Amino acid sequence: PKSIQTRTPSPTDILDQARSGFMHNTQWCRPPEEDAFPAPPIDYNQCENPQLIHMDINGGMTSYLNKILKVAMWAARDNSCFYINEGLGVLNEADGGKHFSHSKLGYRLVDGQDTYMIPFLTRYFGQMGLEKSRFEEMLASGTYDVVTPSPSDINHHDFGGKASLTTDDPKKRFEIMSIPQLGYNNVERISLKKHFLRRMFRINADVRDRACHRLASQGLDDEYMALSVRRGDKVTETSILDTVDPYIRLAEEGINSHFNGKVPTMFVATDDCSVMQEFRDARPEWTFVSECDNASEANGFVYKEMKLWSEEQTDAHFNKFIAEMIGMASAKYWIGVATTNVSYWVYFMRSLEATDDSFIWADPPRVPGLPW
Repeated sequence: PKSIQTRTPSPTDILDQARSGFMHNTQWCRPPEEDAFPAPPIDYNQCENPQLIHMDINGGMTSYLNKILKVAMWAARDNSCFYINEGLGVLNEADGGKHFSHSKLGYRLVDGQDTYMIPFLTRYFGQMGLEKSRFEEMLASGTYDVVTPSPSDINHHDFGGKASLTTDDPKKRFEIMSIPQLGYNNVERISLKKHFLRRMFRINADVRDRACHRLASQGLDDEYMALSVRRGDKVTETSILDTVDPYIRLAEEGINSHFNGKVPTMFVATDDCSVMQEFRDARPEWTFVSECDNASEANGFVYKEMKLWSEEQTDAHFNKFIAEMIGMASAKYWIGVATTNVSYWVYFMRSLEATDDSFIWADPPRVPGLPW
């Protein structure tokens, strides 16, 4: 497929770079247990509520993750269990087990046959929700009321984004919320989501170390700025920024406001590696680094092409993407677009100390404001 080319990392990759220096000391390059604030794993089997939430989700990775975060918080607050359906599965005869099956992250078309890479999420992350065997046991017991919320149901729940993903209303963004079962009482919404995400979203140690090595090897050895550029299939879905000029203008403002006028290293996270030359042409005296030096997506990520990827191509893409997520979340200053779920996920990955004046939209969202 045109949107992904694999690169085999050298077996002599110097992993020590991922375990020492600036990147090593960032939140996402350390085990959750080493957080300044406790981030123990969530016990997804503890649920006294007879409601059993069955998540049948589809779409891209951060679309998945944003919905999982909302449902996981919903389940935790209600003391319910939830399960993520990554394949076909049959809940009853009426649904036929279809579940938008061709929109699953793990769906692949091999020699004209539908196949699935299952489990998919645990290739890269720790278990989120019930394991399949436990879900099937609970389902077979007949003692649970199974609900399958739609994307709209998820987004309109207390932990969703209501009608939009952004708002400039501080009463909404900093609403006081609680999840008593996990010991969170009267916590502001933004802080609660950040705390919860860190406990739920646990990048596998080998994936994390590999990603942090990749970032460290790019020279991210001091505070830096992140630029997030999304093109690919977004070209056909919505209007996008077709020039890097807005990024350069906003970066210059951030250099003066947050870096004392000294130009930091610019970490570029993008699905379209052709932007690297655009940035370097626009400011040849600046240092731009990117995962594009390790893997190529020169034509932009196209979600519908994933079904044709091999396991090797799939891992190459998501290892790059996870490194970019860590790179963006660890940056002192972030500039990106509102037309991708990546931005909203990265917002909540950022540290508790990250301030909103260092999260900048290059294209204003449809509803003014920031994630909530």
